[in-house]
Amino acid sequence: MFKILRAAALAAALFGVGAGGAVADECSEMVGNLKKLIDGIEPDKAKSEPAKCAAYGEGLGLMRTFRVVTDECLPEGDKRIQTLADLDRTVRRLQTEVDKMCRR
Repeated sequence: MFKILRAAALAAALFGVGAGGAVADECSEMVGNLKKLIDGIEPDKAKSEPAKCAAYGEGLGLMRTFRVVTDECLPEGDKRIQTLADLDRTVRRLQTEVDKMCRR
């Protein structure tokens, strides 16, 4: 599941952010930092179910944050709409997985 999350983050990061100048620099920095945090989550290495659940929850929170930053930073247009729709689907899929895994 985190492969999907990482792929969505990478796609948005590669699309580019910001309108120009300082705003673009801030957006690029935020997207880069969030991508690093997302890439650092490894729920498969968790030693217990609660730890795994916590890792997935952390990833979900970071993905939601990534979606908000992307919404603010991407320029208007069809690619922006498609990228945000893809991120929305990824967040919903991840939420479904977290709900299944963490209700035990």
